[in-house]
Amino acid sequence: MLVTAVALSSHKKKKVQDKWKEHPFLTRKGINLIKRHSLPRTFIGMGRYAAYKDYGEDIWRIGYGSKRLGTRWIAASDKITQEDVDLQLEEDLKEFSDLVAQYIFVPLNANRKAALLSFAHSIGISSLKTCRLLELINNSATKNKIIKEWSPYINHLWRSGGDLMIDRRRVELDTYLAADKDIPTLVPHRCRAKRCLLNLPETYTGAPNQLKAIEYLERKLMKWDPSGEALRQFFRYWTRKPSGLGSPPRRVQNV
Repeated sequence: MLVTAVALSSHKKKKVQDKWKEHPFLTRKGINLIKRHSLPRTFIGMGRYAAYKDYGEDIWRIGYGSKRLGTRWIAASDKITQEDVDLQLEEDLKEFSDLVAQYIFVPLNANRKAALLSFAHSIGISSLKTCRLLELINNSATKNKIIKEWSPYINHLWRSGGDLMIDRRRVELDTYLAADKDIPTLVPHRCRAKRCLLNLPETYTGAPNQLKAIEYLERKLMKWDPSGEALRQFFRYWTRKPSGLGSPPRRVQNV
């Protein structure tokens, strides 16, 4: 029974991977980020959504702004279920994620792809092409520079969108900075430290000589600190959410 359950789980996971194989920038986490901060329209009850028009537009949309339903354009009389809304969003995001990928010139892990897809979906492709955040990412800017541009508590531009926009930018930034747990399992590496340095999302880029450099650094660290305590403390600080640049300002209580 256990073997059957594991086999079914593995088969299901493979189907999901194959489903988006041609769209490597699209991930389940990215889809969930967008759904979490976007509201489908227009709900008419009984689990159904009706077509609508945005202000100043002549075309009909449905759900998360979809212009099409399958292979045809949305019509004024269209009404679809929540399942149809979600499926159409995924179809839309396949094409959209491919457009976003055209403007990214550096390797990104799954978390960073998800965060950037949500950001791009929020501001649109036209704005993404000219935004400073894209320039910073493509130029491998430091973490602090990216936080200053992306954090809604520093870049006041995002505050004009209200609480929903502030929360979206905060979650996107946290996701972008999150460690990619899959990196050590994908790279052949004889780790010599008690905390593998490949856990750092910025560390591994795929360069041929980088593994040798990392293994050399790990040997030196173990020689200098056999207990591994310094490395543990480093990881503890590294994985902590930003408490300065990325956090909201403290409220001063009047006495």
